[in-house]
Amino acid sequence: METAILGFIGSKNIGDYIQTKAVIDIVNTKKIKILDRENLDKHKEGKIKTIINGWFMENPKNWPPSNKIKPLFISFHINPSAEGELLKEKSLEYFKEHEPIGCRDFYTRDILLEKGINAYYSSCITTSLERKNYLKKNIQPEGIMVIGAFDRLKPTLDKKSIVKLFMSILKYPIKKTVYALKVSQFNRYLNNKKIKIYRHSQLVKEPIKSHNEGLKLAEEMLEKIAQCEILITSRIHAALPALAMGLKVIFIDEGLDHKNHKHRLSGLRNYFTCTNLKDFFMINLDSITEGEAHKKHIIKIKKTINNFLNQ
Repeated sequence: METAILGFIGSKNIGDYIQTKAVIDIVNTKKIKILDRENLDKHKEGKIKTIINGWFMENPKNWPPSNKIKPLFISFHINPSAEGELLKEKSLEYFKEHEPIGCRDFYTRDILLEKGINAYYSSCITTSLERKNYLKKNIQPEGIMVIGAFDRLKPTLDKKSIVKLFMSILKYPIKKTVYALKVSQFNRYLNNKKIKIYRHSQLVKEPIKSHNEGLKLAEEMLEKIAQCEILITSRIHAALPALAMGLKVIFIDEGLDHKNHKHRLSGLRNYFTCTNLKDFFMINLDSITEGEAHKKHIIKIKKTINNFLNQ
């Protein structure tokens, strides 16, 4: 039986393909297909083993997957915005048929357990990434990498309804001022440090058009992370790979008050130093230690995937 993993064409978030890269590194074979995460119900070809992980989903009406897919659920997250569909009876029957469900966070695990589904906390598959696969020869890791430290504070217009759009327009000038002030304070603080500062974005301006493009962007980002000693970010799929590679990680949690963000972080935020900007200035960067809490899950992740592929 063929094997498949997931990608997400149309995403603007490189983190989606960092998760894909993590699975590829474990599977370690060229004979693998990449299916689109949002269209698993449309797979009509032969039976295929599929590792289902990641954030679900933008189009929940496309769930559950085709009966041609034999799934392994690991590092799986149900976003609150998709709960309505993913916790319907038909979906719960699908989970029941393919349990146990390995969950990326406590929130997903707990809502499935409440529904009578055998679920467990698997942690995130990106904690299995290894620095040796992305650190270029003759490069000595140094400096601080900053990836989207204040992405969640950047003001946007909410176009979901006329009322929300109007309210967001009213609040926009104040939010923009606060955002600019915090970024300025942060940059001034780092510029005073006698250490190299690197910057990268996890978000791209245009939607990713192919799996190859997504994987290339992911590899480039992982290579940039691997060359540094410290990462400062508000992006979990920058933080977790950095943690896996042995970097010291500072996670800026400002702007992550919405339940969607809180639920995604449940179980994961214990892996690294979390702080707001005010407390960040009080942190001694030299005193931060590399996280260890994630390591106990890596062996099980790899073993579970390999057992599934060898069935």
